[in-house]
Amino acid sequence: MVNKERAEQTFLEYASHYNMEDPKIRLKVGHTLRVAGLCERIAGSLDLNPEEKDLAWMIGLLHDIGRFEQVRIYHTFRDAESVNHAQFSADLLFRDGMIRDYTAVSDRDRIMETAIRYHNAYRLPESLTEQEGTYSQILRDADKIDILRVNRETPMTQIYNLPEEAFLTSGISDPVYEDMLAHRDVNRANSRTGVDFLMGHIAFVFGLVFPISFRIVEEQGYLEQMLAFESRNERTRERMDRIRKEVRDYIRKKREVS
Repeated sequence: MVNKERAEQTFLEYASHYNMEDPKIRLKVGHTLRVAGLCERIAGSLDLNPEEKDLAWMIGLLHDIGRFEQVRIYHTFRDAESVNHAQFSADLLFRDGMIRDYTAVSDRDRIMETAIRYHNAYRLPESLTEQEGTYSQILRDADKIDILRVNRETPMTQIYNLPEEAFLTSGISDPVYEDMLAHRDVNRANSRTGVDFLMGHIAFVFGLVFPISFRIVEEQGYLEQMLAFESRNERTRERMDRIRKEVRDYIRKKREVS
């Protein structure tokens, strides 16, 4: 069984070595603890046993461990301008051995590494085992749910290192708009503008898998707040009207199915 209290304390001690005056560091500590809790809640909805729920919690706790070094070295969360934070996190844990600070050698190491390494991938590899796929998707759902919260409680200018004007006046790139209308995750390689980045996070709802994830999103209300974004760009306003309808219809259908 996972010693959750010890693991959380180890994580907080690790994070304390970074500049807690930096809002990015504080943001990541809070995000990490919430994602761990969401992983546990989602796992609980799947009737997993206590040990399996603890494993999901641990994966959530460690999924972004590389973010702290990313901020220290590069001063950004944008992977395109620094490192792939998921790969970096997995390397720190399983190649450099940091995982042993949290748990003894386990036959679950591969499951944890796989879920963490691919939690930000556009698509999960088809080669994953059923267990790897389940835990990977639990983490991906939990991460997306809390990122919706981050987008409402943290200024977009701080998250994306862009001025406010970049969001109010920019357009939605055609490939991003096409992804939104097709109900799929936005390919980050096509994001060019401030609004593109915002759309990429709204589109997280299209990548959710578990019924409880949709219920949590509705409970929190952050997605609706993001959809209320008002642009000064006329074409962006027109496209936002269509996107709002698509997202709301999509959630309604998923809710009815679940």
